[in-house]
Amino acid sequence: MTSSESAPTVPELPVPVSAWADEAVGERTRRTRRRLLLAAATVFDAQGYRGAALSDILAVAGLTKGALYFHFRSKQALAEALLIEVCASWLLLVDEIGARELDPMWRLLLETDAYVARWMYDPLVRGISRAISEPDLREHRTAWLTGWEEATAERLHEAEAAGLLAPGVDPVRAARAIVAVASGNYSIADGPEALWTRMSESWEGLVPILTCQEWSARWAASGWRDRPWPDGERYRAAREP
Repeated sequence: MTSSESAPTVPELPVPVSAWADEAVGERTRRTRRRLLLAAATVFDAQGYRGAALSDILAVAGLTKGALYFHFRSKQALAEALLIEVCASWLLLVDEIGARELDPMWRLLLETDAYVARWMYDPLVRGISRAISEPDLREHRTAWLTGWEEATAERLHEAEAAGLLAPGVDPVRAARAIVAVASGNYSIADGPEALWTRMSESWEGLVPILTCQEWSARWAASGWRDRPWPDGERYRAAREP
């Protein structure tokens, strides 16, 4: 899509919902493994990584130590498997968004909405996000944010090539700013609703700076500010084992 074409309207941009990315695992094994990962995420979200005991995770999962150790040798192994699942399911969402006919800026907005919605309502993402914020797993957080910056920069390079960015905008620096704003909003926001509001307000300040006047004007007239909120119940239901 070129900068002279109309931007898609917001109803064409529903936020996709997370799905499990472990379909290759056998059904019986998959169900038990999912129960353990969901329980671990729930406990990490409530108590943090250091404060989470394996006994608490087993109590939430309703499973035995034997079931746990059949799949995971330690709490760290649980956390690492949880991170792998979260990253893999994110790539499924990126592929789904990429299959739509969107210009790079609309794609970036939708990807960011999906990212924020997962932070808000996906229990696995909520759990691993808190876990990797602690010193024991901090290197995973650094890798996570660096990967997000690189993906955002790639999208902005595509927008630059399509003539959608404002003159002088550096895609790499802009990507760093976007990720810093999003992660800062996550750290500051008091609850899911506040996070969505903060990120929406942040985009209202960023889009006119980052994009050319024509694209920014179409975006402002698109009704994006009034787009529907993510359905939290759909996110939670999608993670049922």
